[in-house]
Amino acid sequence: MKVVAKGAEALLYLEDWLGLTVLVKERTPKSYRDPVFDRMIRIRRTINEARLMMDAADLGVKTPVVYDVDVVRTKIRMQYLNSPTLNSIIKNSGYSNLTKALMSKMGTLVGILHNEGILHGDPTPANVIVNNSDEYLIDFGLGEKLKPTWDSKYLRKAAVDLNVLLRSLESNYGEYSEQFFNDFIDGYSNAVGRDKAASVVKWVRRIRSLARYYTGRLL
Repeated sequence: MKVVAKGAEALLYLEDWLGLTVLVKERTPKSYRDPVFDRMIRIRRTINEARLMMDAADLGVKTPVVYDVDVVRTKIRMQYLNSPTLNSIIKNSGYSNLTKALMSKMGTLVGILHNEGILHGDPTPANVIVNNSDEYLIDFGLGEKLKPTWDSKYLRKAAVDLNVLLRSLESNYGEYSEQFFNDFIDGYSNAVGRDKAASVVKWVRRIRSLARYYTGRLL
């Protein structure tokens, strides 16, 4: 077993499985939670993530192939993609024609998901793997699937997804964050349509203004 990463929720490691080198995502127990409740959460999130990955793939949005879901041990065995993340490409290339195009493509992929009611939960460049010019979305652990009604409730949910992205861009890319976000929205608009995209962005701005308001009140 070769550990690739250890996150707050899961351990990622490589494993030889049926002659394949696969990536295993194993949700580990949390001692601060009641054991029964902890196990229920881990099982539910494992099943939900695997299902969302397969649903996304059915829509033509590339994700690592899910080979096996071990509910008992709360593991997902999936395709191992030994390729850079979009985040690392941006850090190496800065704001360039390449990274603009990759951000726009990411926007299209997220838009395809939103059109079908799939909310990623953590759509950041760190969760996009670029493999031979293809983009793969990873880490659907915080995702959910809803009916894509595009009413105010759904728009707000979609905006929360995009606000996670924008906060990540601001944190990591500073002066280029707004440009990258606009590139993302260009691709997103191609998938959902200009009107829906504009409505989601309007909700993003509203969420951010409310956050600033409440932060100000707490100081």
